[in-house]
Amino acid sequence: MEKIKLNDEIIEQIKDFEWGNLTIKQSAIIEKLILNEELNRRYKDYGLCRECKQPKAGHYYNNYWCQSCNSKHFQQNFKNWTSGNHEVDKFIQSLQIKSNDCSEVLEWIEYDKLEKVEYLAKGGFGITYKAIWKDGYILDWNLENNQWERSKKSSKTYENYPVVLKCLHNSQDITAEFLREIESHIKIESIFVIRCYGITKDPESNNFMMVMEYAKNGSLRQHLNNSFNSMKWEEKLDILQRIANGLKDIHSQGLIHHDFHCGNILNNNNNYTYITDLGLCRPANVKSSQDEYKK
Repeated sequence: MEKIKLNDEIIEQIKDFEWGNLTIKQSAIIEKLILNEELNRRYKDYGLCRECKQPKAGHYYNNYWCQSCNSKHFQQNFKNWTSGNHEVDKFIQSLQIKSNDCSEVLEWIEYDKLEKVEYLAKGGFGITYKAIWKDGYILDWNLENNQWERSKKSSKTYENYPVVLKCLHNSQDITAEFLREIESHIKIESIFVIRCYGITKDPESNNFMMVMEYAKNGSLRQHLNNSFNSMKWEEKLDILQRIANGLKDIHSQGLIHHDFHCGNILNNNNNYTYITDLGLCRPANVKSSQDEYKK
């Protein structure tokens, strides 16, 4: 089904409007010309794309995203990369085409783009490592330079962008569990849930790995063990508020975490707090098997 678009006549009349600062007269013109509710809302919220002149689809902080144009840019680059696994390629490509802002983008990240890989911890589901991602994550398409603009900002801006590599046990052959966890991170678009940036592959073990946001203070358990007595009550309540917001965002998607404990809550600079490990996350009406809990 073809998407509804603004025609050239409408674009010509509104192209010079400052969409974030419309006059009363301009607002009336928008209401008269853009009758489609979705296009009207997107124009008011995000403005017009400089490339295709259509209303943008979403935003991440102050970055505004054109789904139509960026989907095209992703597709044009499909021929330039492969994970070596058809299912992984299709999974990544599908998410890229559908992404409505940069937080929904998943990338194939070549392992040589990662530096200073070091062991962090081993858990029931796999092993985690810390690394430096030389490029940083996609922010938007740079029309002047004709390439992706990237960012190294998380709770703060880094010169060398730290990430976590999560390797599930025996992930040489990609599993539904591996892809399901990644999809949960993308689906639950929340600043209180840890971001998954992409997938990479260790060339020595041939294990696939998730490339995820790094939290400096580690798990909430570690953070409280190290800092509980020196923390103010305002900081502790702030952490509780952020955890509650993360759970709310998960539940708003009809999902339940199923493995929620202080080891799966991470703390970063400036008290940023995130929920992680969504491997058992399921719709509320679907029960996880006992075998999964035993892992």
